[in-house]
Formats: sequence, C-alpha cells, structure tokens
Amino acid sequence: MDYFATKLRSLLDMHKRKGNNLWLLLDSFIRKAYLCLLNMQKVTNPFVWLVRIRKRCGYGVHSPFAFRFITEVIYERNAFYAYRELDRHLPLHMRLRRRKGLHLLLRLANHLQPSVIVLPCDALWEKRYLEAGCRTAHLSSHWPEGEVPFCLLHQPQDEVLSHLGKHSVLLLDNLHRHRCWFRQLPSVVSFDLYDIGIAFFDPHYNEQHYKVNF
Repeated sequence: MDYFATKLRSLLDMHKRKGNNLWLLLDSFIRKAYLCLLNMQKVTNPFVWLVRIRKRCGYGVHSPFAFRFITEVIYERNAFYAYRELDRHLPLHMRLRRRKGLHLLLRLANHLQPSVIVLPCDALWEKRYLEAGCRTAHLSSHWPEGEVPFCLLHQPQDEVLSHLGKHSVLLLDNLHRHRCWFRQLPSVVSFDLYDIGIAFFDPHYNEQHYKVNF
C-alpha cells in the first residue's frame, strides 16, 4: 500500500511541475479525502453501532427523565436555527462525526440553559455551538469557585470533582479512551454514547447507567 501511495505521489508531483490543471485538481481532491479519513476516527465503528442497535431512541428505558433526555435531546431531529450558519464555517474534514457531536452540544446547552460553562481553551468550535445553544451562559476555560453547572472535557481531569454538585452536568469527549475514569465519577445518571459521555449528579434521580446508540 505504501509503495503505491509513493508512486502516486511521484506521478502527481511530476504533473504539477508541468502545470497540468487536471492533475492539480486530483491532488487537491486526494488531500481533502485524506483529511476526511483522518477524522473518520471519530466515526463509531460499524460493529459497535450494530452491537448497540437495540439501544436506540430510548427503547427499554423506564425512567421518565432518561427517556425524555434521550428522545428530546440526544435524538432530537429538528433542525435548530443555528445549524446551517455554524456548519457553513466548519472545515471539510470536520463535517462527519464531529458535526453530529457539535449539534448535540448545541442541543444540550439549549436544554440545560446553564449560567456557566467550563471547557478546554482549545475547544474553539465547541465554544461556538455552545454559545449558540445558550447565549446567556458565561463560557470560561478556568474553574470558578464552587459548583459548575456544565463542563466539557476532552480528557479526564480530577480537578473537576471539586466543582461537581447536584445541579452539575459533565460531558466527556473521547469517552471510548477514558471509560474507566468516567464510570468512577460520583454521577447518579450517565449516558454512554460510545465516544461521548454525559453525566448528571442530581440525587433526586434513580441511579442508572445507559448505553445509547448515537
């Protein structure tokens, strides 16, 4: 495979030097396709999707709170007002699984309407979608004093534990890499979307962990 890739690259370089426009277009297409393949890492493995096929749309969920959250937030299919404008600025290589997750962030912020959202300083695209979902929220990359209503993590941070309260909601990206840490959180209700984890800490809910085929 590497041999053929090297040969193709040499052929493209030769025609680029000759100024062949057709080959220049082909080279551009290959570069974009390569970026898309890199980001396909965010796409749920088809085998995982098949294994979770019965975990769709709230099937088998008896908790009214969990059922509403799955059907009205996770699986909400209506086109939100900001989707089109925000998606228009997304780079091509992010318009696969990343867009689906970003839409969920917007819906989650819109559903929760948190006063404060803590997120990583490099979460630039996530910030745009969260702001569109809740325009009154204060977004920060620093931990404030006391309880945080909503926080987004790209990787585990034990510091978050001192900022979680009964009104807190935590979203962990890259869940499939940090599932053990996520399951050890003192959450009451949690949702495993394979590569996204969402945890609620309100003790009024019945303790339960749900797998959702997102």
